[in-house]
Amino acid sequence: MMTCLFCDSNGPFSKPEHIVPEALGNNDLILRGEVCDQCNQYFGSKIESFVLGKTPLAFWRTFLGIRKKGGALPHVDLSQPKMQKGKLPSVHNLHDNLVSFMCHEDYVSVEIGDDQIVKDLLDGSRDRFTFVFTHLVLSMMGRFFCKVGLELLCLADPNYARSEAFSQSRRFARFGEFNGLWPIYHATSGEIRDLRHSYFDSAGCWQEVLCYRYGVCDFQGRYVLFALTVGTDTWVVSLNDPFATPDIQLAFPGMELKLIWYSPDESRE
Repeated sequence: MMTCLFCDSNGPFSKPEHIVPEALGNNDLILRGEVCDQCNQYFGSKIESFVLGKTPLAFWRTFLGIRKKGGALPHVDLSQPKMQKGKLPSVHNLHDNLVSFMCHEDYVSVEIGDDQIVKDLLDGSRDRFTFVFTHLVLSMMGRFFCKVGLELLCLADPNYARSEAFSQSRRFARFGEFNGLWPIYHATSGEIRDLRHSYFDSAGCWQEVLCYRYGVCDFQGRYVLFALTVGTDTWVVSLNDPFATPDIQLAFPGMELKLIWYSPDESRE
């Protein structure tokens, strides 16, 4: 019997582990007997709840209308905390607070609680909202991407996913143990209008929505890369090498990958 992929415990393993969270639309990509109940609970309550509530993935989940477990339509408030808490910086004065999005049956609405933002939008001096990737946001997103990527590897080859090559990403995903932040690469591609497709058949009018797509690849025999696309955003992490390198950008020709990262010294500020 194998021990838990992330914490090496002997279980129990009574709960299925959704590799991609159900809140992003995944119902069948599941691991069984590989992630213990305690790690399963931790990822759901600590990592996934944050990433799907306070990052760009939360916005896309709302914009695309990916329903919650009980069938309710999603909504998101992307405001940062009012005060700095914890070890990692979580507040930045350039971030637009008091901005929330709510999905309705036929549209998405935005609620703005900042009068200055409303004024700027109305007079045309701004045409977008500012989301700042704080250290906390990048840490939680990195842990989430490592968790999903490692579980995909485990689905294909449990022994390989437990090998020494991925020991750092396993510890980072579960315990946040790493000197700095795990580098995340990002690119924007495609058009928002292409995410939804309507069609007609004998039963009426239907609409398909692209919730997410993912992949794991071995690049140059050196980097094991995980990529997740939600909306028009693609996020990439290396599962076996936590050090930023321009070579990774070559793995996705035609896509302008940009590194989102703070140095170890900045991460401790």
